[in-house]
Amino acid sequence: MFISTQDLHFGYKPTAPEILHGVTLDIPEGGITAIIGHNGSGKSTLAKLLCGILQPTSGSVTVGGYDTKDQSCIQDIRKLCGMVFQSPDNQIVASVVEEDVAFAPENLGIAPDEIRRRVDSALETVNMTEYKLHAASKLSGGQKQRVAIAGILAMCPKCIVFDEATAMLDPIGRRDINAAMRKICREQGITVITITHYMDEAADADRVIVLDHGTVALDGSPREVFSNVEKLQSYNLAVPQVTELMYQLGKQGLDAPSGILHAMEAADYLESRLKR
Repeated sequence: MFISTQDLHFGYKPTAPEILHGVTLDIPEGGITAIIGHNGSGKSTLAKLLCGILQPTSGSVTVGGYDTKDQSCIQDIRKLCGMVFQSPDNQIVASVVEEDVAFAPENLGIAPDEIRRRVDSALETVNMTEYKLHAASKLSGGQKQRVAIAGILAMCPKCIVFDEATAMLDPIGRRDINAAMRKICREQGITVITITHYMDEAADADRVIVLDHGTVALDGSPREVFSNVEKLQSYNLAVPQVTELMYQLGKQGLDAPSGILHAMEAADYLESRLKR
């Protein structure tokens, strides 16, 4: 497994309550994994542990075979796994877009010609080539977030963790960032882990992990997870709107399949029922 956690426990202080309690997960290379949960469930803490930004109180996290507790491996882990935060302003460090994307490779001692190639490739991947000489501070929130993603891509990681990276964006910005996630996963084989409050984003992932009070409550495909409408509601979570609609119709006697995730899927089903 590319990322593994074994009996993972974490607390920010020895005297404070634990945030995570015995989390055991295996995340293979490739694919998009969404992690959802109510506020305080431990999502962002888990994200930082998966990248080696935080170290477990007990248990273990391994990334590409490296134990995150081993300080001698931290640089290797940073090369393998990058993180995009909620606010892009916390990640952008240079005034010009292409200089910001080049920052991390320069600090890794990459040759200038290779840095140029990586910067151009990363900006092209997130559709920001035309802005490479623009002032980063003048960009929109969604554009800044794409620059932050390009900065991680320029390090050539095998995994990127998005910690609520769309939370501060408008619908167009969220759409663009989600498209970028799918593109880098499908075209470059990069493992994507996204922490999100948006159920429609989670519905488009390959796998959904539900955290509740620091433990894994559900883990499966989006269809499997979102079929558990009442259980998710007990965790103070919603489901995609179309899933809720079909669930309510089912309660009224319609023999609807569980776990419908997309509007066209529901429309096709309802059309077939009407034709009968």
